[in-house]
Amino acid sequence: MKQVLQVIDGHRFTERDFVGGDAALDFINTVTGRDQSAPRDWLDSYERLLEWAAHANLLPDKLLRALARSAQGEPAAALKALARAKLLRESLFTIVSALAAGRAPPQAALALLREHWLRGAAAQSFRFADGRLAVAVDGADDDLDLIASIVAWRVVEHVLPAPEGRLRICQGTDCAWLFIDCSKAGRRRWCDMAVCGNAAKSRRFLARSRSGRRIHG
Repeated sequence: MKQVLQVIDGHRFTERDFVGGDAALDFINTVTGRDQSAPRDWLDSYERLLEWAAHANLLPDKLLRALARSAQGEPAAALKALARAKLLRESLFTIVSALAAGRAPPQAALALLREHWLRGAAAQSFRFADGRLAVAVDGADDDLDLIASIVAWRVVEHVLPAPEGRLRICQGTDCAWLFIDCSKAGRRRWCDMAVCGNAAKSRRFLARSRSGRRIHG
């Protein structure tokens, strides 16, 4: 897998950062500008990873608080867990972007996904309530790799089954975010029409205006 220098750029997450259609894709999208020479990595600490997981509703609040305590008590272990989560994130981008382009993902990336997916599956439990059997996260509250494991589990369970041709890469400049196109027509091009879509329209309008001035100038 090609290594690209990423600029660490701590980011305060908001609802506008969750446009992928699943938390697993939003995790991959914690790097922005992959189409540029120096993508920006928004996860500058394990605490930021926990902040992201809270916004994504990835884990129960009780587990997130327990992981925060574990990270504070073992900062070196938390840094290593963050590094492993980022390594998984890059492998997931390689896998999903390959699928979006109709290519077979590399085996090394798939092997890493499988490793985390198995751990994520083991962190689930069945619960019967209100006449229904549901799956819920029930991982160890000191497992600093739990966020990465659940992300991998969601990739296998929710992202890979997406209909053919519906996994997309945003066509906006300085973005390259991934998303599932759930539109009825299947023609979604942008991660967020209000951001990348409008920016593209503005660039096209400016280009046409400049072209018009050259022709009539």
